[in-house]
Amino acid sequence: MQVEEVKVESKGAFEAPEVNAFGQTFRDYSNVESERQKSVEEFYRLNHISQSVDFVKKMREDYTKFNRTEMSIWECCELLNQVVDESDPDLDEPQIQHLLQSAEAARKRLS
Repeated sequence: MQVEEVKVESKGAFEAPEVNAFGQTFRDYSNVESERQKSVEEFYRLNHISQSVDFVKKMREDYTKFNRTEMSIWECCELLNQVVDESDPDLDEPQIQHLLQSAEAARKRLS
């Protein structure tokens, strides 16, 4: 398999499409008073407060033992489908949809 070189022309900024694969608009944080905006800001505020070198070392120690459970890839996908990402505006769409879209895009790109 050979990966072809991709040339990206940029006008200095990332240009996102107007809508996602589900036909919904992407993150719109122009209304800073919205509950959604407040929720996302609080999520990142708390995560940034907790982040430290010691915290990362502890999490690596706890989670790189791979001693918690054993499951198939599909079982893992189904488990991850239950995760709620508080920073994700597409809360109405199942995570597995995002996973499958990403996998399919990668497959097309690399085949």
